[in-house]
Amino acid sequence: MTRRVLFCAVLLLAAFIAAAQPSPEEFLGYPIGERFTSYDRILEYFNALAKSSSLITLQQIGETYEHRPLVLATITSAKNRAALDDIRRNAALLANGEGDVAAIAKSTPAIVWLAFGVHGNESSSAEAAMLTAYQLVKEPKVLDDLVVLIDPLQNPDGRERYVSWFKRTVGAKPNPNPDAFEHQEPWPGGRFNHYLIDMNRDWAWLSQRETQARVAAYTQWYPQVFVDFHEMGYQSTYFFPPDAKPINAHLPKDVEEWLDVFGRANAAEFSKRNWPFFVAESFDLFYPGYGDSWPSLHGAVGMTYEVAGHSHGGVAVERDDKTILRLSDRVQRHFTTAMTTVRTAAQNREQLLKYTHQAARAQIDSGENVFLIVPGSPNFNTLVDLLQKQNVRVEMLSAPSTLKATRVDRANAESHAFPAGTVVVSTRQPLGGLANTLLEKAPAFSKGYVEAQREKAEADEPDDFYDLTTWSLPLAMNVEAWEAATPVTGTAAYQKSAPPAFRNGAYGYLIDGMDPNLYRFAGRLLDNDINFSVSDSEVAVGDRSFARGTMIILKGNNKDTLDATLAKLVSDSAVAVVPLESGWSGGTAFGSEKIHHVKKPKIGLVGGPGTNATSYGMLWHTLDIDTPIPHNTLALESLRGIDLHDFDVLVFPDGSYADRLGKRGVEKIKAWVSDGGTIVAVKGANAFLREKDVEVSKLKPWEPPKKKDDDKDKVEERYNDYRVPGSAFRTTMNDRSFLTFGVPRSPAVLIEGTDAFLPVSHKVDNIITIDAKDPLISGVAWPESIDRLKGSVYVVSEPFGRGQVITFADDPIFRLFWRGTLPVFLNAVLYSPSFPR
Repeated sequence: MTRRVLFCAVLLLAAFIAAAQPSPEEFLGYPIGERFTSYDRILEYFNALAKSSSLITLQQIGETYEHRPLVLATITSAKNRAALDDIRRNAALLANGEGDVAAIAKSTPAIVWLAFGVHGNESSSAEAAMLTAYQLVKEPKVLDDLVVLIDPLQNPDGRERYVSWFKRTVGAKPNPNPDAFEHQEPWPGGRFNHYLIDMNRDWAWLSQRETQARVAAYTQWYPQVFVDFHEMGYQSTYFFPPDAKPINAHLPKDVEEWLDVFGRANAAEFSKRNWPFFVAESFDLFYPGYGDSWPSLHGAVGMTYEVAGHSHGGVAVERDDKTILRLSDRVQRHFTTAMTTVRTAAQNREQLLKYTHQAARAQIDSGENVFLIVPGSPNFNTLVDLLQKQNVRVEMLSAPSTLKATRVDRANAESHAFPAGTVVVSTRQPLGGLANTLLEKAPAFSKGYVEAQREKAEADEPDDFYDLTTWSLPLAMNVEAWEAATPVTGTAAYQKSAPPAFRNGAYGYLIDGMDPNLYRFAGRLLDNDINFSVSDSEVAVGDRSFARGTMIILKGNNKDTLDATLAKLVSDSAVAVVPLESGWSGGTAFGSEKIHHVKKPKIGLVGGPGTNATSYGMLWHTLDIDTPIPHNTLALESLRGIDLHDFDVLVFPDGSYADRLGKRGVEKIKAWVSDGGTIVAVKGANAFLREKDVEVSKLKPWEPPKKKDDDKDKVEERYNDYRVPGSAFRTTMNDRSFLTFGVPRSPAVLIEGTDAFLPVSHKVDNIITIDAKDPLISGVAWPESIDRLKGSVYVVSEPFGRGQVITFADDPIFRLFWRGTLPVFLNAVLYSPSFPR
């Protein structure tokens, strides 16, 4: 009898709790999926839920560039909430391969992180986040076994851009006609964040403040399961793992077994509802910057879930089979996989906790190689800082050492002398798989995958490469690095060298051309109207030599307040400044004609419809945040109406510019370049500059050799040209040009696509050229692609009248981590007006 009374009391309490929690529909005043919910209302709902239930709390973990809060909801039982510090401590122990794994697994809840809406125009998932949170506090049965973290909207800025446009565009009723205005999202779209960066490619590179905040929060929890909710084309169905091949070779060995466990659970629920789905197609687990592969490299079961919809889905859209796909349908499918994942994780709690521990121990016990990163390159600190932000353990040689190792851009091992201070990264550490992935020359593909893609290429079918086939940080950042097959001794804790303290100079100041912070400092100097010069050859001061591109600041042509202003700027930018006591000390005299005064450049970055949004975004973020340099952003179609002589440099991102400017706009651009202006063109932008009515560029794309009339072999006609799916190539560079200031050696360049440009006739204008003998360093490229790229130009400077056109064959700062060619771009925008043709 007592038990029955107690049971009834528990049921009544549960019913009271459930009644006390407002459902999304009750709070918002409409059913979820009837319309889009704005981010402020989503946050208000989560706050209301937290006020009405002790099972959920909200924490702000960061802020977007548009100053919207990034929040994380923690949902768990009262018992677990009282022990959260211990739970986090135990999770950290497991992630580091430490602790009594059996005792921890027996007593500790597993942690599940559900991340919604990293792509803003994949808009159903934030609606599903509200339903999921409500269901968990309404039916808290699983919460003794779990801590569930809900990231309700990873990309508030992008989603608000999409949703606000949609609300302005839709009529009184949604129009399911896929050709209707409401299904035609305008430039730049809501997929990306404020700076138009794809944050589902940024987990490994941490270029965006949203990613940085999320990674910092991740390392407070170390979840066992991480799900990233997405959308795909509206004609599709639903995807959940198992993933397609390739699978990253450095993931824990049992990851595919766990993907199968969760996949079968989701398949069972979808089958009950007669919902179609697919697995093991399209979406791989290879590139390390995804929101599934990055957690997987940290010992979680990382998964991507994709529902049909995307920006073309709107609130309702008619598909080819005449069915109507509604926002509510998309929400229900994401809600179903979210809850199924939570329940499956609860059922497998102990095994999941052990899996995280085993993943770390496997690396600690069997990591086989060591990377050595040699100091001296401008991006050395940037690379090491990134590893440390990723919690990869780094050490350094305490004394010079000669070791047998293979340079990352080469094939054979050799004996090499490494200086003290060389950074040492052993893969015998909990994140050894991540370290290997980020530093190795080339990733390994799943068996048979590349061969299958070659068969497709030969059959003139599209390949299945989903993303890049290389991302090696030493190659991307042009930093000398080596790989050794045996342990390295004689290491100590890594200590970053601090720049020398600022000291007043009687005559002026000098900053070496290879200083890693030189360009940020240049931007600050321009902001403060400080005059400076750069040298086009090495500078000798006493017994010291400084690289080409060295910056000189003289007191004679600056204000009396120079010393005080520089002291503050130096402190803020961490640049190493050498004081000069006289205009000549036996080396270079600072009135030399080899030293060029830098005119303050008037830079315009062109964006808007016609330009590629992410290409624009990468350049915008570079000039605005990464290396702040005074500039203006300009709408492409406004160029025909503004006075171009207000600018010295115009930057044209990748894009399709045809017919965007009209005859008047084209004539203005031609006259402006001829009068001394500089165009910096990226990738597809050069096609516009080569058009018959424009012709400010004479660059010639590669074409197959023409066959003679009597040649029996016909030129192959193809629907799908041989493409390079993101691979790294060797180069040679003109080390006498101002465009290669700050570049310590010929950089590896990243190539995507099918295009290649022939070198121009004047050798001096071919600034960076793909190696003609053995160009491919890392990644996949078919022989046909390699043949056309051999000897092609990557950066070329062409004169036009008194001006010039500088073309980059591909994005020079790809995803903001490919920094080896960043100085070339910055030299182009900063120094072109000071180095006229």
